[in-house]
Amino acid sequence: MDIYQLKSFKTIVDKGNFQDAATELNYSLSAISYQMQQLENELKFPLFEKIGRRMFPTEQALKLIPHIKKIEEEIKQIYLLNSKTDEVDGSLNISVSDSLLTYVIQPVLKEFVERAPDVKLKLKVKNCYEVQKDIIRNDIDLGIHYQVEGYDAKIHIQELAQFSVGLMASPNFPEQDRDFDSENQSKNFSIINNDPNGIYQGFFDSYLKKKNIKTEQRIELWSIEAIKKSIANNLGIACIPHFVVQEELDNAEIMEIPVQDFKHTITAIVAYHQHKWLSPAMNLFLEILTDYMEKLNINKAS
Repeated sequence: MDIYQLKSFKTIVDKGNFQDAATELNYSLSAISYQMQQLENELKFPLFEKIGRRMFPTEQALKLIPHIKKIEEEIKQIYLLNSKTDEVDGSLNISVSDSLLTYVIQPVLKEFVERAPDVKLKLKVKNCYEVQKDIIRNDIDLGIHYQVEGYDAKIHIQELAQFSVGLMASPNFPEQDRDFDSENQSKNFSIINNDPNGIYQGFFDSYLKKKNIKTEQRIELWSIEAIKKSIANNLGIACIPHFVVQEELDNAEIMEIPVQDFKHTITAIVAYHQHKWLSPAMNLFLEILTDYMEKLNINKAS
């Protein structure tokens, strides 16, 4: 058994099939298949089972994944033994929510890249629940997202900041449709979102259900920027954080619809698995992130 066999097995699980894993690792299909045969012979249990025309990892084989990840972490530390103490290199994998990446942590990324130019930085934009899954599975180094339920003691969580959310519309949005305080309404306009399962969209959907306010249409767009443009062009309304549209609010391109009983805040956090080794790159990023968010919180309070 060697690390290459274990890495190949993990890659097959991640990619979902032998061919894509072989391509990812620059192996031939026969080579990666032979690796799996050798690994099965040593472990004395099957790694895969055939269901229909596809091969799936066995339940027992999947128990290998957490151990393989730990081995990979140890190997990273071994490689760094030959690094100079003042150098920050290696890689850093981060999953982050779209709005936080676009409007909050850009200065953090800029400073990190300037101070650690030799680090291979990989960013994945996902919703809060997908980021959470990445962290729980220990698939990434850091996750930056809005706090949701589902973490246990195995996950280290650091709160970064709280942000308020509101209901945004075009200044041209009809006045007769701006009442969201009255119950039992049916409204004929679109609600815009970039993720139907997003945390602040969930807040607003729960409020509409509580008030028995029904809407006819939904528009799902791919980015916050697209949502902002659509709001300004009066294509619909959206529940989003204030910081995302602050400039448009200041310029009267977008307005907030006041809703008496709809007051929500979301908490931005950074999280990582407690078994994750804190590499020099991770420590530096966390230092820059923490310092920046502390300054941001001070500015918000003043």
